[in-house]
Amino acid sequence: MKKICFLFLIGMLMLTGCSVKKTNELTDAEKFSREYGVSKDNPFKYLTIDETIDMLEHGSGIIFLGNSDCEWCTASAKILTKALKEKNVDQAYYYNPKKIRDKNTKKYKKLVSLLGDNLEKDEEDKPYLFIPDIYVVKDGKIIEHNNDLATMDGTVDDALTKERKQETKKKYLKLITKYVIKDCTSC
Repeated sequence: MKKICFLFLIGMLMLTGCSVKKTNELTDAEKFSREYGVSKDNPFKYLTIDETIDMLEHGSGIIFLGNSDCEWCTASAKILTKALKEKNVDQAYYYNPKKIRDKNTKKYKKLVSLLGDNLEKDEEDKPYLFIPDIYVVKDGKIIEHNNDLATMDGTVDDALTKERKQETKKKYLKLITKYVIKDCTSC
């Protein structure tokens, strides 16, 4: 019986074909979808650390700094993705700083210096990149940032009530509006 089931399964795969994509064949949106459990119809493009630094020094865009192993980052990504879709933003950027942060590399130190006063302090009173952290950058200048979920106490399930999610989404929408306004006089 096991042989018949196995042969049937092999036959089905041969008839239908196997359409499993390799990770390196996925688009950035598909990778982000798998990593964060959001729609494949998301605007995220992955950045390297060098591209992230360049964006902060010279570029314009919305940058999401997070790590999918962090439940707060995953919750933030889901809320941010909905807000970006609502505002019709077709491109946002993503970088996971965890490895360079944990190793306190030169590039992490450069990132910390660029993020400046937007960062919270750690136990040693040094600037530290708590994630999730979202930045709106225009022409190499940070004009808005939000890391409210990075410093929340408790678990996501306990702390992120329906009302808190709505409040966070409103904050993200306000942040995104700063980016999508063409002539931002208050920026």
